[in-house]
Amino acid sequence: MVREGILDLLAANPGEYVSGELMSERLQLTRAAVWKQIKVLKETGFQIEAQTKKGYRLLRTPLNINAWTIKHLVKTRKLGHELYISEEVTSTNEWAKELARKGKDHGTVVLAETQTAGVGRMQRHWEAPKGGLWMSVILKPKLSLADASKLTLCAGVAVVDAIAEVCKIKVGIKWPNDVVFNGLKLVGILAEVVGEWNTVQTMVIGIGVNVNLHRMQLSKELTATTLLEITGIEFDLNSLAAKILEHLEEELINLKTKGFDSLRDRWMQRAVGLGQTALIQQGNRTFEGIIQGISIDGELIIKIGEESQTFSAGEVRVRSTTGTYF
Repeated sequence: MVREGILDLLAANPGEYVSGELMSERLQLTRAAVWKQIKVLKETGFQIEAQTKKGYRLLRTPLNINAWTIKHLVKTRKLGHELYISEEVTSTNEWAKELARKGKDHGTVVLAETQTAGVGRMQRHWEAPKGGLWMSVILKPKLSLADASKLTLCAGVAVVDAIAEVCKIKVGIKWPNDVVFNGLKLVGILAEVVGEWNTVQTMVIGIGVNVNLHRMQLSKELTATTLLEITGIEFDLNSLAAKILEHLEEELINLKTKGFDSLRDRWMQRAVGLGQTALIQQGNRTFEGIIQGISIDGELIIKIGEESQTFSAGEVRVRSTTGTYF
């Protein structure tokens, strides 16, 4: 709390020095104690400049996940106001589901520097080394059960828009919940129900973004990429987390007030593979056709021969212009 108080004073005076005397008076600490706490903040990644007779000023916040920084950046009604952060967890989704069962509110967010047993779609292992954004959000939307199942689509739109805003690159959504760049997976999204779906309208949305990772940190067999690999830039994980939460809350509000047609339009504008040949695998069966979009229920529409068919589940691979599938 003392360190947060120091940061609050520095943030309230952007670009200006705050005297050690003022800090000690406001926080009821000795000046030596203020200096000691600032030293700790520096060790955690805050760049704080000290000048004799002037005091201290905040130059830069950490790139790594930091609770104070996210709370300072995020501009939402509910999402991200209650944060839990850990250096290492088995899975942020499992942690979030445990907190949801204990009654934590809508908008509670958990983040971890690494996950040891992260899970993607179809129970596949999700690799989550240090440098990525590994986050899960507890959602208790006041929506019908049918609409609540569309929250994954909201998350996809939110992530694409947040990456465009923070990282200045255009990425797309591959149905149902992958975000890709040039056919390579950049983000995974996993929605899971907490409790019985017909009695408890609580969901956890897990979002994993390959941010400040080198490609060599991930398994060779993965068709994946990272924001660092794409741009050569290390990004502020806190800024990206805050923007994802802001856009996700906006999408949730839009879904409730404007209905699914509005969400479907935005999803289609950000989708990859529309009008292209795709293969969809369901168990031992493979279907081939042209992707037409998504239905009013969020199902994938594929034109096979002269007929359009909808798919609520399956593994989709899109044919690129070079003839390969991703």
